[in-house]
Order: sequence, then C-alpha cells, then structure tokens
Amino acid sequence: MSYVGAPYNFVPLGKKVYRKDEITKHSEISGLSGYLEYQVTAKTPIIVDGGDKHFYKNKDGKAAIPGSTMRGLVRSNMQILSQSSIADDIANAKLMYRCVGGSSRNLNKKVYDGTLGSDTVVVGKGRFSVLKNVKGGYIGCKNGKYYIIPSSIQTLQRELGEMNYYVLSERRIIEDKFRGFEMLRKSPCVLQNSNTRPFVKEARGNRVQYKGDKNVNYKPYFKTVYYQPKGMRNISALSEEPKNGYKKGTLITTGFMNQKKAFYVIPEMAELPVSEWIPIAPQDIDSFKRDFEGRKNQLTVATGFNLAKMEKDEKEELKKEVSRFFGLPENGEIKPVFYIELDGKLYFGFTPRLRLFYEKEIYDGLSKEQRDNSLDYCKSMFGFATDNESYRSRLSFQEAVIDKNISENGKTAVVLGEPKPTSYLDYLVGKNGEAVTYRGDFALRGMKQYWLHTKEAASVLGNNKDVGSDFYPYPKETSFTGQIRFSNLSEEELGMLLWSLLLEKNSQQNIGKGKPYGFGRVEISLKQLNILDTAAMYDSETLCLEPYREEKELCSEYVDKAKKDMTRFLGKDVMEHPPVRDFLLMKNGNEIPDDSKTHYMSIEGRDSDYQVRNREQIPLDTIGVVMGKEKRKTQAQTGQGSHGNGYNSGKWGKNNSYGNKNSGSREYKDSGNATTSMASVFAGIKRSEERRVGKECRSRWS
Repeated sequence: MSYVGAPYNFVPLGKKVYRKDEITKHSEISGLSGYLEYQVTAKTPIIVDGGDKHFYKNKDGKAAIPGSTMRGLVRSNMQILSQSSIADDIANAKLMYRCVGGSSRNLNKKVYDGTLGSDTVVVGKGRFSVLKNVKGGYIGCKNGKYYIIPSSIQTLQRELGEMNYYVLSERRIIEDKFRGFEMLRKSPCVLQNSNTRPFVKEARGNRVQYKGDKNVNYKPYFKTVYYQPKGMRNISALSEEPKNGYKKGTLITTGFMNQKKAFYVIPEMAELPVSEWIPIAPQDIDSFKRDFEGRKNQLTVATGFNLAKMEKDEKEELKKEVSRFFGLPENGEIKPVFYIELDGKLYFGFTPRLRLFYEKEIYDGLSKEQRDNSLDYCKSMFGFATDNESYRSRLSFQEAVIDKNISENGKTAVVLGEPKPTSYLDYLVGKNGEAVTYRGDFALRGMKQYWLHTKEAASVLGNNKDVGSDFYPYPKETSFTGQIRFSNLSEEELGMLLWSLLLEKNSQQNIGKGKPYGFGRVEISLKQLNILDTAAMYDSETLCLEPYREEKELCSEYVDKAKKDMTRFLGKDVMEHPPVRDFLLMKNGNEIPDDSKTHYMSIEGRDSDYQVRNREQIPLDTIGVVMGKEKRKTQAQTGQGSHGNGYNSGKWGKNNSYGNKNSGSREYKDSGNATTSMASVFAGIKRSEERRVGKECRSRWS
C-alpha cells in the first residue's frame, strides 16, 4: 500500500462535555490570584512571523512570542484536557466540493456527475460530452441580496438538456487562423493556449490528445461580445462591436488547466423584473463566501503566469484580479455565472464544472453534547461573549520575550500548505471508521494537532516554487520568558491552567510557522508560581511589601487536583481517557514517530501517494495506528475495503508511558520540558470570523 499520512492528526472528541454549575464573579475576591512565569525553549529552529518573514518584535524591538499566540496554545490544550466544548471554535456552514476526473470510487463522483447531468449525447453524426443540468446566466447583488438572472435563451437544443451557453474550441479557432474570431488574436490574455505554435497530436491509448503551447499571459476573463450563431449550438464569429445578424452575449474564460482548450459564450441577460430573478438563500451566500475565502490564496494558479518570476506587487495585483473574477459581485454589479436548479436546490459558480454545496452542515458532525454550548473550564477561565451575555477572562497572557540577543538563521523556504475541512478522508469519520462525506452519517474526527519532528526539514520547495514561502527562523535552544496573570481561580482551575501550559514531564509542543516540517518544536518549563497573599495584604495592620508567596513546589499538587476533578467527571482515570491519552501521546518528546510516517504525501504523478490514496479512498490513520499502538482493522471489520479506517482498541499496553498511571506529571523542575501543540481546531474556523463575516456580508465579502 502506498503511504497515507500527514504531518498532522486528530485528537478525538470525547462523548461527554464538562459542565460547570456557576461562574466566579469578578467583583468578589475569592480563590487564587497571582502570576506564573514560564520559559519556552526551542528544540528546533523557530519562527513566529511578524508579517515580514522575520520574527515578531515587541515595542522594544526584541523578538517575542505574542501573548495571543500563547493564549491560543493554552486554550486549545485546555479544551482537550478539560473536555470543554469546541462549538465556539467552529463556524457552522455548508462546505463545497468539486469532483473533476476523480476516481470512480470517490464518494463524491456519482453525486457530482449526476447533479451536473454529465452525459455523452449524439446529435446528428456527432458525439460529445455535455453537462445537461448546467445553465449559463448572470449573478447580481442588489441591496445586499444576491440573485440569479436567467439569460435570454433557455436552452440550445433538446438533446442538450438545460444547456444554454456555447462552447468554443481554442484549437479549432487557432488552427483556422482566427477566421471570424480576429478579436481574440488581438487579446493575448484570452486564450489558454498560445496562438504562435501549432497543436501537437498525441495518442493516449484509444484516445487522441491535442497538446497546445501554454499562454503565459492567460488569466480568467469575461467581457461583452457579439456573436454570430451557426446552427443550434455553434458560433461562427465574434465581434467587439454590434453587427447585423449578431447577438449580444458575454465571453467568459475560466481557470487555467493543463490541456484545457474551451471557453464559453453566455447569451445576454433576459429582460425580467427583479421580482422574477432567482433569489439565492443567505446561508448559501455565506457558505460560498467562506469557501472562496479559504481558496483565495491559491487562485493565482488559475492563470498562466510564472509566479516565481513576478515581483511581489505584480503578484498581489494579479491575485486581486483573479479574486474579482471568482468572487461574488459587489453591490449593484452583475457578472456572468453558471448555475444549476435541481430538486429545489440552487448551485452556482464561475465555471461549468462548478463547486456544489454538501447537503449537511459542519455542526451535523458534532454530538448533541458538543453543540450544547454551556459553561465549561475554557469559558469560565478565558471568558466568552454571546448575543445576550459576556464574561471577561480571568487570565492575562503577556508576550514571551527572547532571553538573549541571538542572531536569526539564514532564509528557509517551504511550502506552507493548509489542510482544508473539505478533505473528508482526513476530517471526517464514519460509524465504523470508514470513509464518509458531509452527506452521510459522519462525525468530525477531532481537533487537529501537528506531529512533533526530531529535526527540521531542509528547504522543501521541490517543484512547487510558485507557492513557496520563505522566512528567517531563530536557531534551536533560543529561549523566551513570559508571564500569565490569573485572578480568582479555584485550586482545580489553577491546576488546569498549569497542566494546559506544561502538560506532562516529557511533553513538547509546536509553535509558529513551519510546524509540518519540524520547525518550532519547543519545551515549556515553569520558572515561578506566585500566589497573591490576600490575608497578608488586607488583614495586617502594617504595610505589606511582599504580597506574593512562591508556590512553585506546589505545582504538581494543583495539577493533580485538576486531574482528580476530571477523573471524577469522567468516572475513570483521566489519563486513560482516549482524547487525553492520544493528545499526550502526540506530545511525548520521547516517542516522536519517524518522519516517514508523518510527512506530506507526494502529489506528483498518477501513481503518487496522494493520487493512489484518493483513488482507493483511504482514510487517515488514527494516532494509535501511526504510533504502533493499534492495528488497522481488516476488510471484514470495517465493512469497506482492505484500507478501511476502523481500529482495534485496547492495544495500549501497560508499558506505554501514557497508559501508565505512574508516568503522570508529579514534579516540574526549572529545566522541565512539559509542553503542548497549538491546536488548530477544525482548520481554524473561528466563530469570531463568522461574526465578522456576517456583518460584512450584508454589503460585500471580506
């Protein structure tokens, strides 16, 4: 079997979510207040980007890890350790997908082709492919609401179904020396294939392929044109100006694709009152915008430009142009679109093979317990805000400032790809561990965590230089010192804070850029734990010069109180609870898996790891399987294929450090190495982003 894996994995969600009955009032002095000081020590080169490819600098010009970074780190760890709800971190939406040329085993293939009406039809003596359910029309935004406006032609020919747009062949136009299409010769960016060299005929099995020469100036494009119809479904000429016998329409090209030789003409918009326009549901608009935002950075590959040779300003301008093409229209704007009306549903996009909405939403993969967004450890300590109420955080994270004046390393270049939740083989799991999409009976696999690596990878751009990212990390053993201030915490809450920061004795974690390649592996140790002595401050008749008492030696006791509270809640040892056990295993600095098990899959070629995995529909292995603690289930056990993703449980032997009750955290020394990973909860889909987008969607997409 080809390699199937990734530099990340998913800590499963627990079946129970911790509930608190009450919350501490800020106006009262109760519990424990004070501050702790910690040290972050890099075990591989580290970079927390300040926006200029160099390390973030504070107001004094010193390299520092921002307090917000440490806050996110501790909070995501606490969600796992305290079994808090993750509902606040997931913006509910319908995701979108596209399945072009996919394996017949792809779970989306049949539905996708059926929705588009993909078919081969015979018209006269000709036989060709058609998308019978796809129509060409226009999309407009009026007063913040979006509509589909049909074209003046409903269908071209009965055999073609709903198809009402014209498909033009670049090869035939170029080989015919642009006769009737002279306007295209004058516009070098319109066609994907260069008009200076002939097409090369290649035999591929029983098929013949015509290979053109790439047009390096190509970019997606649309403009008003006038066309001369030829028969029912062809065009014999195009013009930029009106002519006798010509009809008005819109020429539209789409994203660049190797060997693609087609572009389209959509007849002009039908003259209809607004009341007869087709309204698009607001939730579909929100889902489309969210999908577009997630793909926006990659859209420049939809051009023929060599991005590696472009200046930064040129690349940014090209990115804006391409984003305007694929994005929704601004208020008062109308642009061409392709759409499908089928079984009461509406789909739309800017290519005939458009992206479709899944039937179910992200929240459908959460249990009722997770969706019941009540009070838990995270909310009570980090605060929260809803439409009806809010609660201020009882924690304050200061930046962790570099300890010594150290010079940064030289430039490092990597491909910083970001996994997307549309990758159902990674993000979702079926009832028996089988592959499943957002249409089926699915569950979210869990909270994404990056694997630790023993060392950083060298420059790993490979052949993908267009999407490379470079930065200047600091060397390993660079250390940073920061503080966390806390107020009115119970002993269990302080213990949970310490546990979430330090984890276990041998734990390590990831911070900053380049985590998939081993950058930013760090240890965190406790330097001080100072508790405010309220009795000395308020009960004494003399001035108190030392209001804090040092309690670093009590760290383990506080952590144990938090663990006992979780054990009571779970009804079993929290260290044996699968989410906690798996998480701590991923962060065990003594059990870092070999890089051969935790790297990105190769993507080049038909038989690459990625292509084979997609053809066979092989789900991502669990943490236990990667670590050799579990075995992948057999075909009979999964009810799927030999590559099913169900697993035998109960294989965590007593010798496994995180299955051993005696291996827990009992003491944190100055050189202690307890840490965690920055949990990217479900690809970073934040509810705060959802609120921001919701406000801006009323006028435009952010």
